[in-house]
Amino acid sequence: MDRNSKAAVVSTVGYLCLGLVGWMFSMGAAAWFPKSYGLAITYPLVFVLAVMGVLAFVVGRGLDSIVFFSGTALWGAACAGSVAVGADKTLFPSGYLGWFAIIWAIFFCYVWAGSFKSGVTRMLFLLGACLTMMALAVGCWAHVSGFIVLGGYIGLATSIVAMIVSANEVIRPGTRSNLNLETTGTTAKPIAAD
Repeated sequence: MDRNSKAAVVSTVGYLCLGLVGWMFSMGAAAWFPKSYGLAITYPLVFVLAVMGVLAFVVGRGLDSIVFFSGTALWGAACAGSVAVGADKTLFPSGYLGWFAIIWAIFFCYVWAGSFKSGVTRMLFLLGACLTMMALAVGCWAHVSGFIVLGGYIGLATSIVAMIVSANEVIRPGTRSNLNLETTGTTAKPIAAD
């Protein structure tokens, strides 16, 4: 198995984990189910996401490695917080959750700004993650459940985009080009190369 094939497998599994965990959390935020319902099954996915972060780094997928490690930190903390909420052992007010969400929104905005050369779908995933966290932050600060539901629905759409990134890696296996770049048309060569 060559390096591009390994990178495609890592991205496929990693973005699928992001999509599944994001879907599970977003269903609670979108008020489809109680927020702590079924989140125990996300712990194995968070572990697999951490492993994919290490493997993405090893095969040279820097952006994917950053996204997978940040997803591990975000979803791991969210799982722990959800367990605490379910056990009525929360030690922080909802305004703290707003700060938690806005820090992640800033982080995802920063990574999104650096992802413009990595393809449209990865860029849309990071933009969706940023908008999800912004809506959740406003909802927690203002105590307006409409923003939290909006964040849940944006999170559901973002999870679908993550699954599309995963499927994209499966659909085009074996390409010899850099899988982090989506290029179309002719490639321009530098003037100095003439």
